[in-house]
Amino acid sequence: MADIYTEYDCFAYFYNKYWTINAPLYLEKALDILLLEKLEEKAHILDVCCGTGNVAGLLSERGYNMTGLDGSKLMLDYAKENAPAVEFVQADARDFNLGRKFQAITCLFDSINHLLSKDDVLLVFKNIYEHLEENGIFVFDTNSLSSSEDVDLSDFSAVEEQEVFISQGSYNSIEKLTTYFLTAFVKENNKWERYDNKIYERYYEEELLISILKKAGFRNTAYTYGADIEIEPFEDRVFFTAWK
Repeated sequence: MADIYTEYDCFAYFYNKYWTINAPLYLEKALDILLLEKLEEKAHILDVCCGTGNVAGLLSERGYNMTGLDGSKLMLDYAKENAPAVEFVQADARDFNLGRKFQAITCLFDSINHLLSKDDVLLVFKNIYEHLEENGIFVFDTNSLSSSEDVDLSDFSAVEEQEVFISQGSYNSIEKLTTYFLTAFVKENNKWERYDNKIYERYYEEELLISILKKAGFRNTAYTYGADIEIEPFEDRVFFTAWK
């Protein structure tokens, strides 16, 4: 995990341009059902692992007081452009202290799967617990087993005049580990430069995550699938809610 944020710096441009086109709208719809109807107007919400700030920006436009936190400086550079009204903080989700508490905290777009050990998941859950007000709510989503196993179905490529981007996924069922192989060709000064990178995600069983939530102190934990709340195309994504 030592170099994880540098790896995401390298990925930030293509993540912002290609991977966040429609997903924030579907995640916002899930939040409408699982979270927002439970909050007062202008509630203070922290978005952990906010990436390029798209969801935080959507909620800010609806009047919520948003703060975004991410470890990647370049992700946050795009976030500040995408959501200029949102406060953004660069910090490690496993070890941060903002000195204040929030009525709700989110951690979306399978960010939890990017944590490669149960110990790291527990550290993040404990940090989030400490930053919630009493009776605050935590909502996050993860990859399901089926979406992890079918990761090759989401292979993606984009070809434009000045750049080519290719993403291919592979799932190791023994290690429960997904590897995304990322290749980009960028035309710079009439010369094509190649960039290669890897991003990893680990699948965690739903009941395991519930047990880690409880270990971190959360109560009234639950999960549901995107299909159950009619979130297309995230039918096989798992959405969790937990109360402090």
